Amino acid sequence: MASIISLMRLLFLISSAVQITAFLPPSLILSQRLSTRLSNSKGADDDEALARARNEARTDVRNLLTQRSIQSFMYLCEECRDPHSGKWIEDFLGTKNQLQFHGTGAGYMESFGGTWDAPLLEMMNKPKDVVVVSAKRRGRGHGGWSKDNPYLEERWVEFEIDIDPPSLTTRILSVREQIAAEWVNDLDVLSQANDNIITSYFSRVRKEREDNYGEEDIPASSDYIRESEVAFERTAVNILNNYTAFATNQASSPFRKGNFDLLYNLCTQASVHRLLRSLAEQGQSEADKRINFAWLRDFYCARVEDFFDGDQPYGRADDFMEELLFTSPSVVYTSDRKPGLADPLGLAESIISIRNDVVHEWKHIMTNVPQDHTELRKVLFDKQMQSWGQKDTYADGFQ
Repeated sequence: MASIISLMRLLFLISSAVQITAFLPPSLILSQRLSTRLSNSKGADDDEALARARNEARTDVRNLLTQRSIQSFMYLCEECRDPHSGKWIEDFLGTKNQLQFHGTGAGYMESFGGTWDAPLLEMMNKPKDVVVVSAKRRGRGHGGWSKDNPYLEERWVEFEIDIDPPSLTTRILSVREQIAAEWVNDLDVLSQANDNIITSYFSRVRKEREDNYGEEDIPASSDYIRESEVAFERTAVNILNNYTAFATNQASSPFRKGNFDLLYNLCTQASVHRLLRSLAEQGQSEADKRINFAWLRDFYCARVEDFFDGDQPYGRADDFMEELLFTSPSVVYTSDRKPGLADPLGLAESIISIRNDVVHEWKHIMTNVPQDHTELRKVLFDKQMQSWGQKDTYADGFQ
């Protein structure tokens, strides 16, 4: 199978049309912006370290876990007829419409410092609050009164709802642990789907060629696979549906499919970042690595907003890989004007391989989430004990 794939890669490179692109030096570092764009200027070692740290925070799965835990908890509050706690959380985070947001890298994670526990630490340190809610008690259309009677006087009633931030944090941590446990299994599903991509791609290439063309009339590989408009079979969601359908030990969290899609997307982005860093380091001594680095950097930069940043539709990770597989090899010139061939198929294979490494690392991280919460829960317990102690003191004073 490996020899067949190698042969088809060679045919793909030779038969495809090429295009000329400009070369940019490989020493560029990843952008200091958390939105994962790439910088176009050289910096000092400190700047490079800061840029790398910010980009690693952007693709840190623990940050995504915190974001999705907060969103899931807000949804559960809505379902339990407590939208006020969700509104308080949005005001605290300085954001809106979190229940409708489907994307990685929520802006408030950066504003709180870029670490997974920063919003939770800040929340638990907030004092108790009160939300005042106004509701119509009587009036047109209420209390059995006609909605068309202009002489009816509307009456409103106000009531207070207590908000206890440490209690909210405790419940968010519980949701976070449940989602982490789900992701340990979902990452296995991601790995299975990941392993099928290249095999599915070459199977479709062979099938298209055998079904539609003769031996002497074979077009470029990217042309006949593009005619099918699908580069590979997308199996991830089907595998996840089968898994969750037969899982009986525990009910799924409310956004499980959405969580899986974003986990898939972030894993792909993290893999692209790792590959870019690897190519940049190896490119100092190897010309082909410099060429592939320059090409992939430009390809990624041109598409980061469409596939990774902000609110995204489902399936963008597969969309990105599909576009990469559809792209023809390109001739790229080095700084000394020597030409080289960028290999999109080879880069796609590298991303898929790195994605398996990322999955393995993230499974270990998710397994350790309950241990990560230990210190937070200790702090929360102390705060709640202090709060109860104050209540007892007030009660003794009234006696």
